[in-house]
Amino acid sequence: MPVALQLLVGAASCAAFVIFARRLGAERELRLYALGLVTAALVYVGFVARGASLAWLALELAGLALFSLAAFAGLRISHWILAAAWAAHAAWDVLLHGRPGAAFVPGWYPAVCAAFDLPLAAYVAARSARGGSS
Repeated sequence: MPVALQLLVGAASCAAFVIFARRLGAERELRLYALGLVTAALVYVGFVARGASLAWLALELAGLALFSLAAFAGLRISHWILAAAWAAHAAWDVLLHGRPGAAFVPGWYPAVCAAFDLPLAAYVAARSARGGSS
């Protein structure tokens, strides 16, 4: 899949996710973004089953713990943390999984995921700036 299409799929998926989440009401919307962050990290743990080493499993589980903690803190402390965590997840996608050593991750996935993560990070940050932050 061409990179431009990967980016388009990620951004369109993000837009659909935000449209759906906004219909849930302000508090549930943010909970869904936090749950989505945990799910995004969990997907990589699932990819380990495609033949990655135990070292990769340990790294992905550490990422899952880190992003889960950030999701919780993003709900309890400040929604800015949630926005920053989504941006950090985009870096996790590209810098860690967008290289040859991460062959257990489908080649198209890091770009699609980053193109989802960054607009969502921007949206959560903008929402927080408008007064939606705790």
